[in-house]
Amino acid sequence: KQTASSVFNKVNKGADGDTADLPRVKVPSSELDAGKPVVDILVELSFAKSKGEARRLIKGGGARVDGVKVEDEAMVLQTELLKGEKEIRVSSGKKKHGIVEMV
Repeated sequence: KQTASSVFNKVNKGADGDTADLPRVKVPSSELDAGKPVVDILVELSFAKSKGEARRLIKGGGARVDGVKVEDEAMVLQTELLKGEKEIRVSSGKKKHGIVEMV
């Protein structure tokens, strides 16, 4: 029998800093320096089947980068967004989370 808190923690995996089980996309630092479109990241993480679907997800307010809603479908991930870290969290809706890792 599971407690409500264990179910909640399982659903929100990664919210407490545990990112081991989250899907990952490895992006070379040179690509992040130039800027990688969030639309491409959403497709690579399998949060959207196509770039068009990823754009609709953004327009509908369902995409987040590090907990901040993506307002512009032309947004790009750049090295500055990582704030000295090696990875950043990308979310689709409330339950799908993934990690973009700079290599």
